[in-house]
Amino acid sequence: MGLVIEVFDPSPNDAADLENTKLTNQGNDLPGALGPGFSARRKNAQHQSIAFVYGWTPDYEWLLTINIYKGAPGRDSLAGRD
Repeated sequence: MGLVIEVFDPSPNDAADLENTKLTNQGNDLPGALGPGFSARRKNAQHQSIAFVYGWTPDYEWLLTINIYKGAPGRDSLAGRD
């Protein structure tokens, strides 16, 4: 398992980019109290499952991304450990 947290200031994505990412990955809106954003799952180029969250400020100036990777056994020395 891996965890990557990034904060972008300024955000590399505008409102249209974020909406397209949400639609492509069938994302679910975050609860209103958490602010604008969504969560979803996808596979990366290495076929790792990734759960991720994108959150941003209402003006789209800042973007927070949180990615949780689950590696395939044999590819990662920590894969398969719980």
